[in-house]
This record gives sequence, structure tokens and C-alpha cells, in this order.
Amino acid sequence: MSGTYRDLRYVRLATGDLNKAADFATGLVGLQEFARDEQRAYFRSDARAYSLCFSAADKGDAVALTVARDTDLTAMAERLRAEGFAVSELDQAACTARKIKKGIATSAPNGVAVELVWRPLTSGWRYHGPRDAGITEISSVSLACTDIAANEDFWTRVLGGAVSDWAGDAAYIRIDGAHHRIALYPSARDGILGVDFAVESINNVMQNHYFLQARQMPIVQGPGRQPASEKIFVATRGPGDVLFSYSTGMSQADPERTPRQFPDAALSHCAWGSPTNEPEFRGA
Repeated sequence: MSGTYRDLRYVRLATGDLNKAADFATGLVGLQEFARDEQRAYFRSDARAYSLCFSAADKGDAVALTVARDTDLTAMAERLRAEGFAVSELDQAACTARKIKKGIATSAPNGVAVELVWRPLTSGWRYHGPRDAGITEISSVSLACTDIAANEDFWTRVLGGAVSDWAGDAAYIRIDGAHHRIALYPSARDGILGVDFAVESINNVMQNHYFLQARQMPIVQGPGRQPASEKIFVATRGPGDVLFSYSTGMSQADPERTPRQFPDAALSHCAWGSPTNEPEFRGA
């Protein structure tokens, strides 16, 4: 499956209060609003038309990967159906709402919709957030999984990703040159655990840390350093109990990389020992 995917394209989060979610995305995270209607609000973090969408029209959350070719959609649909996964081809209205040319959708074992998209819209204008958060791109998404083995199998054997490292049973999945774009965490619940945005440097991580503190936003974890990926990060909590983080310095991963096994311990999630009450980051 090497070469199938171009990037982690977008994350879509369902919300019951679109205005409140949109204010969080711009005023606190520092994303640029791209478009909004009565049901959806789209936000930019980089050259993409959008990387985050809050939706009042969709009941569930979704993660999208860009495929390289139109034929990849057909091949992946056949592969998913052969593995027993239901697959739907996105109609014109669904493609328009997602700002893509063509796509298919399925569901991961943890219930999160996974959309494989072709020819997603890219903006011709430079990203410029409402404040200088230092954001350069959407970096990764973390998924909470009650059945970690089934989800790891889905993202690797079925979709073609590869494990870069494990921390306990948490798995970091790569689809391109980055250490990971998908992080799977054993959890008592299923769904999207967090969304991570890359920033230019550690200066931006610290600036955002103090920005969040000044606005009395909870610091869920960090500033800290993730041993497996080497990224330095800080995380807060957003709408729908989803974590939003800023990070810098994620390592690259060689295609022939041999995964490492880190202990099932809190220090495997933050080498600096930053405190957290999140059970997914505390280890056994």
C-alpha cells in the first residue's frame, strides 16, 4: 500500500453549538475560518482549503486521508468490502460539503468515520490565522479505542499504514514520512481523542501554553516531550471533550523502520513528566 496516501487531510467534529465551536477554533486555537454556513464551519491551518470542520449536520466524527489516484478509491473500496467493512461512495452533495472531487467512506472499529478522498480543495491564499499561534499544518489525530487490537489491524493491515512505535498497547501509525499521523490509544471509550497542530518551534509551544493559561483554559498535558515521536507539545480541552494540542519537532520515519516498544507507563507519553489526569496517557 506504499504511496497510496498523500496526507492526513481533515478532521470533522460533530457539534451541537456551531457558533461556540467556531469561536473556539479561531479565538483560542488560532485557526483561520475558510467558510461557514448554517450547518458547517471550516478552518484552515495551512495550504489546505480546510483541515478542521465543525459540523452540526453530521452525528459522528470523521478523519480523512487523501489518496494519490482515482483508482486508489476503487482498490480500497474493494479491499474494505473484502474485509467485511461497509463502504459508501460519497455522492455529489457529500463531496461538495467535503470540498473534494470524489471519495468513499467507511467506519473504523472505534466508530469514527474514515473518509478516503481524491482531489481535495487547496486554497490559493496563504494561511493567516487571527493570532500568531505559529501553526504550520495539521499534524496528527489521536483515537480512543476500546478494542485496540482491532483498530491497529484496521489502520495497518486493512488500510495499509505502518506502526512506527508502541507505548504499551498505544500504537503510532504512519502513512507518509512523518513518525505518525494516527495515534491509537487503549481507552474506556471510543472516538476522537485529540487533534494536534504542528507549530514552527518550541517558542510557539510555550507561547500557546501561556496564552491558554491566561484564558483559564485547562492544560491537560504539557509542556512535554513524547519519547516515541520526539515532538514537544502542550494540550488543552476543546468542544466535545476533544483535546487540541500544539507540537513541534516530530521525527521522520524511514519506510523500513523497525517499531520500538516503550513501557506501558506515563513517562512513555511524556518524558518530561508533565502531570495529566487523562487515563490514556497515564499507562498501567
